[in-house]
Amino acid sequence: MQLQSCLSGLFLLLSCISASGFGSMGPISAAFGDHAFFCAIDASGKQDVICWIKNNTLPPSSSSASTSAYFSNAGHIAALSGGEGFLCGILANNSQVFCWSSVYSGLDLVPSVYRNTAYSHIAAGKNHVCAIRGSYYSDYDSGTIDCWNIIKGANNSLTSGQGTGVFYDQSISNLVFDKVVSGEEFSCGRVRERGVVCWGPNKDRLGVSNFSKNVMVLASGRDSVCGILEGSNDVKCWGNSTNSYSNPPVGTRFVSLTAGTNHFCGIREDNHAVECWGSFNSSLIPKGGSGFMAIASSDFTTCGIREDDLVIDCWFANGTLPPDYSPPLELCSPGLCSPRFCGEGEFVFNASILSEPDLTSLCVRKDLRICSPCGSNCSEGFFLSSPCTGNADRVCTACSLCQNDSCWDVCGLKSSNEKQWHSLRRLTIIVGSSALGLLLILVSWCVLPCLVASQDEERAKNQLHSCIGKPELETDVASDSHPPQPIITPCPGMAQGKAAAIIDRYMTLPRDVEPLLKLADIAELAARENPNERPAMSDVATFLEQIVMDGLVL
Repeated sequence: MQLQSCLSGLFLLLSCISASGFGSMGPISAAFGDHAFFCAIDASGKQDVICWIKNNTLPPSSSSASTSAYFSNAGHIAALSGGEGFLCGILANNSQVFCWSSVYSGLDLVPSVYRNTAYSHIAAGKNHVCAIRGSYYSDYDSGTIDCWNIIKGANNSLTSGQGTGVFYDQSISNLVFDKVVSGEEFSCGRVRERGVVCWGPNKDRLGVSNFSKNVMVLASGRDSVCGILEGSNDVKCWGNSTNSYSNPPVGTRFVSLTAGTNHFCGIREDNHAVECWGSFNSSLIPKGGSGFMAIASSDFTTCGIREDDLVIDCWFANGTLPPDYSPPLELCSPGLCSPRFCGEGEFVFNASILSEPDLTSLCVRKDLRICSPCGSNCSEGFFLSSPCTGNADRVCTACSLCQNDSCWDVCGLKSSNEKQWHSLRRLTIIVGSSALGLLLILVSWCVLPCLVASQDEERAKNQLHSCIGKPELETDVASDSHPPQPIITPCPGMAQGKAAAIIDRYMTLPRDVEPLLKLADIAELAARENPNERPAMSDVATFLEQIVMDGLVL
């Protein structure tokens, strides 16, 4: 599978502070303490486990001392849970539990009496583990509880102890659980129809006292437990009330929780953003258009699997991550593989979005699926471009691509009314301008030719009145046999057609056409603007006499 960056940095361990933060079972988890490390189920479809740790504490089985990331020899893992210095996982092929530490990774920290038992749920605490009996892939995912101790020896070695110690409680031995979490000297589980029940040496410090409401998710801190209430998705916490991290935000709906030493974090239901409370600098949480699919915390660090690319982001509780951690280069699973069908408000994660041709499922068994909670909103700077469906989560798009009123309000652009008024005003201007232009064209087309024609007619009349006047008579002394003929003085530039019209006005019809045309030629010569080009009056008389002699009939 093509490698991609899984995280931008990792976590800082403070050896002078005792570890005490614990998370819930999921596709990513963290061990705590001086030898803390993170692990996640990779997205190759094999459900292998990739872990990362400080360079100077790599396990002996690691093939390279120059990288902090390595594949665990735990096998194919269905779910993970972290305790102090160790992690536990449920094996994907037989639902048995395998626990290992970062220092002695080859040692199985499960007592021999429980190694062949199938479990559906597991929770690792500071120095103990509790698990619910039953097949992980069974539709019936509840059962009785088994617990055993984790004993710390010399040189940070860890061994397992039988379950007859301090975590054996006769009052819960016959109860049927479907969820469990473990913390520092206590464990709590969800009992159907009885709510939350806790046991262990420190159970009284929590003050849970048979909480009857049903919870969907549980997470434990050092001396606190928080759960997401079914129906409202609000967070309810129990424990030391003097700690601010046991007081969650009011009115925020969550779908996932995790806890560190002095902080809790949750994934919001609406936009899948991470929100933390307690001793935590919230400004360090990565912001973006998408949110997170799963999160886990160690003492002072929280890591989350981003929903858009399955890459891990990690951020420190109150500062920047140190440079002595290098990230693994593997995509990580967004959730736990399950045989159940996804319910309302969930979608089936589709492996095709990873653009890996050979990858059809992120689960070892093809009949399994990963059900993830739908998002209903997007983070700031993004708008919801597609709602959640049964096969895909909602799609968030950058506000820079917002082009219609469906995203104006979300992106902080102009309101819908302002946008509609702006569009209406712009449309009015366009239509009005077009109508006015059309009107001007029509006016010009109809009126202007009339005005031009009227002006031409008036000009012609003025020329005729000024140029025709009364006819001037000259007596031709050369011929006494013909009466005096009127001499026409044409207007300047008058063509033959106009000359013929004038002749029509003063001569009696019928007549021959050819002499008239010759007469028009004489009139044109006599009307030229250049005096030098005009014939002499005697020449004009001679031309007229010749025309009459050639056949002008009046």
